[in-house]
Amino acid sequence: MKIVAAIFIVLILSAGLYNSYKKYKNGLLPSSFLAFHFLIGLMVVVGAFFLLFE
Repeated sequence: MKIVAAIFIVLILSAGLYNSYKKYKNGLLPSSFLAFHFLIGLMVVVGAFFLLFE
């Protein structure tokens, strides 16, 4: 069940990052917010896999 949860978290996060990247490419989002979103997403992914392999 932990594997399913980790995969779900990564999929949701990937969709959010893709959406932010599309907005950045269209000029609707500053690059600093995209970098912030990427760092927060990276921390969430690391936390999810830490809980998975704990």
